[in-house]
Amino acid sequence: MDIATYIQNFPAKEFQRGELLLQKGDSTSQLMAIRNGFVKVTSINANGVERLVWIAGRYDIAPTEQLFSKHGEVRFFYTALTDGSYYEINKADLLSAASKDPVIMAEIARNMSIHYDDFLQRIDAVDSATVKERLMRTLCYLAERLSADSTVDLFEYGLKISHQDLSSMIGSTRETTSVMLSELRSEDLIQYSRQKFTVHVDKLKTTLGNY
Repeated sequence: MDIATYIQNFPAKEFQRGELLLQKGDSTSQLMAIRNGFVKVTSINANGVERLVWIAGRYDIAPTEQLFSKHGEVRFFYTALTDGSYYEINKADLLSAASKDPVIMAEIARNMSIHYDDFLQRIDAVDSATVKERLMRTLCYLAERLSADSTVDLFEYGLKISHQDLSSMIGSTRETTSVMLSELRSEDLIQYSRQKFTVHVDKLKTTLGNY
């Protein structure tokens, strides 16, 4: 049995954009397997600045860091980035099923490997010196989470992010982020309107290679 089939046996719960689903310090024996929509996973530093850790999407399991950990508390903040729903999974039941089914265990291992790669990309973005570079790296990350195509419309995949969302992700102000987005649009690296938000991944990567 694959993991997508397995998790559909659990009850589904809906969430609304902006809803705080889990916060740092919470104790939980339950996991969320995202059914639809997106959840942002963030940390908040001592100065109160939010930093994006990763984006959880369809069939991602969160909190991922809790899956095999004996640490009882959630380490990040989990907030709904869009409307959506998740399957509420008992952690012990999932681990028991994985120990008996190599297909489920292999999929968990694969997903955790992808999550680790995502995390490394986010470290690169957070360590970037300028707001513009952090923004470019974040847009690349979001696009590549959704598709392997060189041009990706975030809105088409249901990720309808705002300038405020992006500013929170990169630890900047909305005003500065809007200025940087306008610059990227003038450089033909992105296009956006009320109907779409297109990211030209290859062009962004080429530009980032010059930093």
